[in-house]
Amino acid sequence: MTSKMRYISSFSVIVIFISLSLLGLALAPLLPVRLSPSEALPAVTVSFSMQGSSARAVEQEATSRLESALSRVQGVKYVKSRSRTGSGYVRLELDRNTSISTARFETAMIVRQIWDNLPENLSYPHISVSQVDDNASGPFMSYTINADLPAAEIMSYADERLRPALSRIPGVAKVELSGAMPMEWDITYDSELLSVLGLSPDNILSAISTRLNSEFLGTARPADDGDNTWIRVALVPEADMDGLDISKIVVGSHNGEIITLDKVATVRHAEAPPQSYFRINGLNSINLSITATPEANQIDLSRSVKECLASLHLPRGFMLTLEYDASDRISEELDKIYFRTGLTVLILLLFVAIVTLSWRYLLIITISLAMNLCVAFVIYYLLGVEIQLYSLAGITISLNLIIDNLIVMTEHITRRHNFRAFSAILAATLTTVGALSVVFFLDERTMLSLKDFVVVVIVNLGVSLLVALFLVPALVERIRLTRRVRTH
Repeated sequence: MTSKMRYISSFSVIVIFISLSLLGLALAPLLPVRLSPSEALPAVTVSFSMQGSSARAVEQEATSRLESALSRVQGVKYVKSRSRTGSGYVRLELDRNTSISTARFETAMIVRQIWDNLPENLSYPHISVSQVDDNASGPFMSYTINADLPAAEIMSYADERLRPALSRIPGVAKVELSGAMPMEWDITYDSELLSVLGLSPDNILSAISTRLNSEFLGTARPADDGDNTWIRVALVPEADMDGLDISKIVVGSHNGEIITLDKVATVRHAEAPPQSYFRINGLNSINLSITATPEANQIDLSRSVKECLASLHLPRGFMLTLEYDASDRISEELDKIYFRTGLTVLILLLFVAIVTLSWRYLLIITISLAMNLCVAFVIYYLLGVEIQLYSLAGITISLNLIIDNLIVMTEHITRRHNFRAFSAILAATLTTVGALSVVFFLDERTMLSLKDFVVVVIVNLGVSLLVALFLVPALVERIRLTRRVRTH
């Protein structure tokens, strides 16, 4: 009866599902493995500093003006700003379909247009963007580097040796170092000499600012560029700070003589005074943070990072300590999922075995369930589903529903010898899918967080329908044929 209801043989059906299952097993290691969902709304953040100004002054003179002007950017859904003492930022959250490059270009043009109306002590705003697929959880690994050296020297070594080695690892998006104070220029002048020459500290500050002044001129597109890319055009100083020659900086004049900075002051390039101290076992420390690309498997990437650092020979006295590794929690959650899933499947299969007292019936359910999950991996890969906490929860929850479908279909075929139960399974599955689809109509933030959970459940249930309609009848028929052959 079952052969008459299909146009292909049961053997062909089984071979097709075996092929898809092997493909799923091959693609499973390629799925991104993360601790939390990576998707977030695209956003443009405009940050700035306003030294010496109170939070109220920053809000009234800078933040409110930037926020009002930037709200005109196309695709803005939500504007958030914050003003602090000496700094602030404006964050524009965009519609998912908005081009982030276009939004950034438009933001830069608006900032350029209103720049002349902003306070003089305001730094030129820095524009940063976050894509839809940016790593929402930030760095997934963090190390501390300790040594009996100044923090600046530890930072310099890590920047020259560790950062390049880690950046070459496939899957590493960004390597950041923090904890050391930046280098600064320390200027010491003789106030009495300045008074005699008719100069003031403001003359020194103005001379240095003029020498090292940089100005953003705008953006342009090269005439011979066929990729329609834009470049940033800026007026930069003739020499950077490392090459500063104070004998060429003119402070003023006295009695017709040009006074240069080296005649009235001494300049020293040194590390800025620390605002706080952080030591481990009496040694200075800096932080090394590693961020993964969205498509990376963080468990495999963590293993590669540890192998890379282990292969490096650190100088005597240097210690590298792992402070945080998101892959540990991912592995812990995976172990919990494996245990719960295995226990759930074992209990259900044990119940089936006790009720039916048939190893053939149990074999059909087991094979169908295994192939259901393997085929689902293929669809996960094609849809770009991430393996993270929400999607793992979806897999666990959907297992019970899958086994229900398989048991009902297997029972009906073996007992009733027809496919009439499939309509009931289809209706129940569509009801569940319809209820879950409500998530796609929620606000975008909630939807992006729960999307993988819903997709995993829907995919697993959809594949279970195909398994129940084609694979279960094929397995029932082949097991019966095998039994007949052995009987004869």
